[in-house]
Amino acid sequence: MLVPAAQFLSYAEAVALYQLLKKAEVDALVKTCGPPSFPFGDGMYYQLLIEEADVPLARDTVEVFEQQRTTPKALRCPRCGAEGSAPLPRPKWWQRLYYAGTVLHKCPSCGAVFPV
Repeated sequence: MLVPAAQFLSYAEAVALYQLLKKAEVDALVKTCGPPSFPFGDGMYYQLLIEEADVPLARDTVEVFEQQRTTPKALRCPRCGAEGSAPLPRPKWWQRLYYAGTVLHKCPSCGAVFPV
């Protein structure tokens, strides 16, 4: 019987986890799930189904993948790649208008201002 190993993944995440499980010699099936992207269309999300007997083999791989997936990525400057950029405390009026809905950050190394 097939049981879900992971649910509500993007397509790229589902393919990455499928490849990891394949390396661990666990057969998996990628299937759409969740609400449809358009009426009568495929689901917006994907899930991986594995055999119930393979659950102990896949448990460690899935746990490591979920940990990496939920850990936020470090914010890097797009110009120099430095970490540690902080939100711009007082953007100019035109920046507030142009970048509405985003938060501007300033790089401590090169001084670049970029939206996040």
